[in-house]
Amino acid sequence: MQNSQIPSASLGFSPLDLDHAFPLRIVLDGRRDDQVITQLHVHDALEIGCCLGGSGTFYLGSKILPFQEGDVTVITDREYHRCRSSPGTSSRWAWFFLHPSRMLVPHATPSITWEPERFSGPHFENVLTEKAHPTISALVRQIIQEAQQTDSCVRQNLRCLFVLLINELHRRFRKPRRKLGNDRQANSPARLAPALELITSRFHEPLSVPQMAKSSGMSVRSFEIHFHRQMKQAPSAYLIRCRVQAAAALLRATDRTISEVAFECGFGSLSSFNRAFLRIVGKTPNQHRKGSQALRRVRAAMPKRPASGPRSPKRS
Repeated sequence: MQNSQIPSASLGFSPLDLDHAFPLRIVLDGRRDDQVITQLHVHDALEIGCCLGGSGTFYLGSKILPFQEGDVTVITDREYHRCRSSPGTSSRWAWFFLHPSRMLVPHATPSITWEPERFSGPHFENVLTEKAHPTISALVRQIIQEAQQTDSCVRQNLRCLFVLLINELHRRFRKPRRKLGNDRQANSPARLAPALELITSRFHEPLSVPQMAKSSGMSVRSFEIHFHRQMKQAPSAYLIRCRVQAAAALLRATDRTISEVAFECGFGSLSSFNRAFLRIVGKTPNQHRKGSQALRRVRAAMPKRPASGPRSPKRS
């Protein structure tokens, strides 16, 4: 079975086999790279994620949603999904997989409302930004902190925190109303998939907006309107951001000169690269590299801490 977003991606089922007594799986050191997505999968549990670093794109059914550090994701067992980091980068994640009712009732609450239809389908944007949803973001951060503890209170505290989170999600998102008619095809984010794939694989080349529009089968004007509606930025701005993110990763990980990095990532001049980098990252390329080097030295000097407990290699 093929997915309409990514022609080469198949659909798969990824069961989790959660513990019956405490149906929660915790991954605090998850990573996603920038490799081409070959399969979208679905779990038999609710997935709560928090991006701890990096950025990229989430593919969920017919939805294409950008993500960045600080965003929280809510994905039910109803939606095939996968995320891909920005070109040349990897993103860091904390993930929690759970069965809400089994985990919380009656251990933390006598009853709880769990209506997954609120959190799936075309009406629901699964990526929740910290700015738009500060309470949800704060609760997930608190859950991450609690999950790092090792004392006997952890399980009950996590149950209580998830009660708060599930209730807050239901408070924020109402049941979807059924709409008459069907204009999903005209406004579907899936129409952008060819252009996003083009940008991701060829960001280092001199791409133009007409090229992007042609790859998605749209006129330039329609493409620009549709792209801005779905991605909240212009196609050219998205391309530049991808180039800067790739450059930032190269500056951290290699000894290439700043000029070499700039031209390798598709910038036509060093001055345009410096301006774009400062605007998006908030630092000059040289400051970014020095800061990354200093951070590596500090981390290398820190004593190794023992792991707080077994962690699953599962990825979202």
